[in-house]
Amino acid sequence: MTKIKIKPCIASLPEYIPGGTMEEIKEKYNLKEVYKLASNENIFGPSPRVTEYFKKGLSDINYYPDSYCRQLRKKLGLKLGVAQDTIIFGNGTDQIIEMVCDAILEKGKNIVIPHPTFLTYEKSAMKNGADILRVPLSGFRQNVSEIVQKADENTAIIFLTSPHNPTGTIITREEIEFVLKNISSDVLIVLDEAYVEFVPDEFKTNSIDYLKKYNNLLIMRTFSKIYGIAGLRIGYGIGSAEVISDISKLMQPFVVNSIAQAAALISLEDDENIIKNINIIISEREKFCKKLEDENIIFVQSYSNFVLIKTGDRSSEFSEELLKKGFMVRNGEFLGFPGFIRVSLSLPEINDKFTNLFVELYKQFNN
Repeated sequence: MTKIKIKPCIASLPEYIPGGTMEEIKEKYNLKEVYKLASNENIFGPSPRVTEYFKKGLSDINYYPDSYCRQLRKKLGLKLGVAQDTIIFGNGTDQIIEMVCDAILEKGKNIVIPHPTFLTYEKSAMKNGADILRVPLSGFRQNVSEIVQKADENTAIIFLTSPHNPTGTIITREEIEFVLKNISSDVLIVLDEAYVEFVPDEFKTNSIDYLKKYNNLLIMRTFSKIYGIAGLRIGYGIGSAEVISDISKLMQPFVVNSIAQAAALISLEDDENIIKNINIIISEREKFCKKLEDENIIFVQSYSNFVLIKTGDRSSEFSEELLKKGFMVRNGEFLGFPGFIRVSLSLPEINDKFTNLFVELYKQFNN
């Protein structure tokens, strides 16, 4: 029998290991209640206005969606203060990352990334035959000076994240400016800001301001996190009109469905709900970390909606014990941080339940 020949680079792609579902965990451990704290989702869900939209029923889904996302593009452009032709939408930012890599990379080119980081950067580059230049984190933070030094004549893209996943650390204004000033203008700098809304104002950098001066900057954001519509898969990028136009040529028609477009548009109109949720999450993060600090448990100071916590050499067993009690967390081993777990913040009462259980288990595992 003839075997289908797959490109050699496909076999070497790193594999994303998804977590289990809540129903699987309920069935496996015979649990009535399971709390999912593993995927950095927004436990508050979408704006109530989005929910009302769904309750009224879905109309016009027999028609293809607007492939240019015109209404959403106009609304987002006005909200961000950018021209409409500087925005690109995708089926999540994952798809934008893929399009960026497909448009720019080929054999002989490379990308520079902090390590560990979001796996999609590597996979999208490798499938285009590009090399990966990894720069280890320094104190759980991206080492921008090393990243700049690592870039060479074959570097085509630099990926940065702020806040960084899975550590939750940020890149400062000075560090962003250092990269922009010291990297050649023919290298695309992609700044992934999926969690930017969770950064307190005093630590936040308005990266969009840099687009006026640097044509080689592309900023990515998403509706999955603070806007609470991860299941609808919609993200966006902002960059120079020329770069966006070129990358958009790779976009298949109708990649952002009409329901996602409508939900995103409604979400942008509900600032009151978004601000309320941001304040709750920041407050819960402070309380969560204070509890760990009081118990002398090592964690990474996060500016996102999750916290990376050190559990020790038995993190897999630790994660399993949490599962048995109904708490799904992300084992750091799958994220490049063995000996840690990543915990997404939830509702106040669930956070309290988790921290009480976590401290109890931590003492048992570290006696």
